[in-house]
Formats: sequence, structure tokens, C-alpha cells
Amino acid sequence: MVLRFLINSGILNLTLGFLAGIMLLYMFLPKDKHVQFEDLALGDETKSVFTKVDNRKIHCNDLTDSRECVAAYHELGRKQPVILWLGNSQVHAINQPKSNDETAATKLHRKFQMEDKYFLTYSQPNANLQEHYILFSHMITKLPITKLLIPVVFDDMREDGIRTSLLSVFENSSAVQKIKQSDLGLKIYSDYLKQSRPASDFAGLDKSIQENIEIILNEKLGEFWTIWDSRPSFRGQLLNFLYISRNWIFGINPSTTRKMIPGRYATNLKAFKEILELAKENRIDVLVYVAPLRNDVKIPYQTQSYSEFKLEIENVTIQKGFYFSNFENIVPPEYWGFKRSSSLGGDRELDFMHFKEAGHQLLADSIYKRLLELDANQ
Repeated sequence: MVLRFLINSGILNLTLGFLAGIMLLYMFLPKDKHVQFEDLALGDETKSVFTKVDNRKIHCNDLTDSRECVAAYHELGRKQPVILWLGNSQVHAINQPKSNDETAATKLHRKFQMEDKYFLTYSQPNANLQEHYILFSHMITKLPITKLLIPVVFDDMREDGIRTSLLSVFENSSAVQKIKQSDLGLKIYSDYLKQSRPASDFAGLDKSIQENIEIILNEKLGEFWTIWDSRPSFRGQLLNFLYISRNWIFGINPSTTRKMIPGRYATNLKAFKEILELAKENRIDVLVYVAPLRNDVKIPYQTQSYSEFKLEIENVTIQKGFYFSNFENIVPPEYWGFKRSSSLGGDRELDFMHFKEAGHQLLADSIYKRLLELDANQ
């Protein structure tokens, strides 16, 4: 009876396929524990770059390395006003990198260093606005932020939840106090308190499926397979394997048209508004910009939904008294590259999110010019 249910529901096939995938992954993917999951996901032609300037860490990922960035600022001892840039992988990834290539984050830090201002960057792959809200709430308790730079990306409005690497924010009582002042923040905090364990690497999957898979991975596999607990890189490789397998099954690639997910969009829009409210309360200027997007081919978004998204973000930004720019077309086609296939056995694909070092130069120049304009108008 139970076996028939498992077969009919597809759970048995899913479980067997999943376990087979784990074994194949372990056999064929790199076993080097120093392999970075994000670089694995980005592919061979794109590299994550988190540079130090004058041996100071000026570009962090999340709260796992944030102390290094904060300590670097305080060690400088000059109490400079901080310009904080929160972004996704576009901010830290360089397509077809050369050995001395720098990201826009590094270029901007050097520029503002000449003006006795401290430019600091945090970027996470596929970061949604809920995560930016949580991180911003933390950072304003740590540094004298005077300006906030926020890119908006349609893809990231489809993301949901708070990743594990940000949950230590709830150990910061000052940040928690700020977060709990909003309905959204209170919900995020309440969800955190209800969890019996940290948020999963599988955030974003259907909740019921997610919970069942987590039990298998974290409890059952851990009982008899020590590699699951001792090799974080293996877990990253597994997630990437599942991702490309999903894409192969459903025929998804970077050019596939992505639709708006109404519930997630609404939640991220609320988070965006809370970021602006928090900035206003703390007298922090905000520059919101539409992130660069490859435009020499059909974009992977529904045209109407994408246009409505940009207009809504612009209207909210201006209504809150802040500044908006559209940088989506500043990087020409020749500065965009390719990425490894996001599906099993496929050819390399167009990269709509990451560009070459020359694109980072254009982005840095555009941001710098716009921030100077804002200062001149005040």
C-alpha cells in the first residue's frame, strides 16, 4: 500500500533519482575542498573577484565575512563617510577575466578614496531585496553610512527567503530592533524564531518538498555518509548538479523567458520600500538603478512585466524622495560574454548578467558620475 502510494505519487522515483544523482556527482565532479560553489555555478568563463585595496578588504559577500570589511574600515582610523553598495553576482563577477582585471567595486573604492570617502561593497549571488533589507539593517548599526547604492534586477524579484549566511543578523539586537519595526521585518524575524534549524540551502523550493528533502539530506544522509557534513563544497556541487538537471528536464536556459511570480514580487517590493524608509529614518541618501542587461538579443523577460517593474521601482524611489537611474543599456554587446551550459550536456550559453572588465569600467564610471551629480544638486 505504501509502496504503491510512493510509486504513484512519484516520490519514490524522485528519491531514487536524487540518490543516484548524488553518487554520480561524487564520482565525476571535482573533489577539491577549496573549490568555490559560486565559481562552479558561474562556470569557467566567469570568475568571482573580491578584491582587497591596500591590504584592506573592501568587498564582502555577506555576514560570514562582514567583520573583515568592518574591521578594515575602523583600522583605517579616519572615520570617513561610507557609501554602501549592495548587489548580486553582477557586482563581483567578471566574464572572461584577465589576471589584473578589477570589478566596478574596486574601481569605485579607489575613486572615492581620493575624495576621502569610503566605498564599501557587499554582493551575493541572486540576492533578493528581502536580503538587502536584512543586511542593510545590520550595516547601519556598524558604520557611518551616508549613501546607499541599490541595483534592481528583475530576476532577483523572483527570489524569496533569507539565506543561512545572513541569519547571524538576528544576534545583533540593534538590527533586530530596526527589523521588527516593519510588518515584513517582524514576519521575517518570527519565521526565524520558528525554525528549529538554520535556513536551508534549498530556500526557494516548494515548502513541502523542501522540508522532506532537507530531512533526508541533513538527518538521514548525515547518519551514514560523513562526507555530507564534512564537505560544504560537495553540497554546493550537488545543488549545482540539481539545478542544471532541472534545467535539462524542462528545457530551461538563460534565454528562456521568465515570468513574474506575483507573491515573491510583492514581498520583495515591500522589502524595497522598507529599505527606503530605513534610509530616510537614518538620513541616508539612496541611488537606485536598473542593472545593466544584455540587449543585443531578446531579453529573457516578459516585455510588459519588465517595463512595469522598472516603472514601479522608479515611481516608488521618487515618491520616497530618492534618486533613480536606468543603467540597463550602458554595457555594449561586445563587453558581454558566455557562460557554461546551465543544462546537462549543452553548449555554452549567452550570459545576460555578467560582463567583461570593460563593462565594469563603464558601470563604475556611470555610478561615479551619477553620485557626483547628486552631491552637486544638494
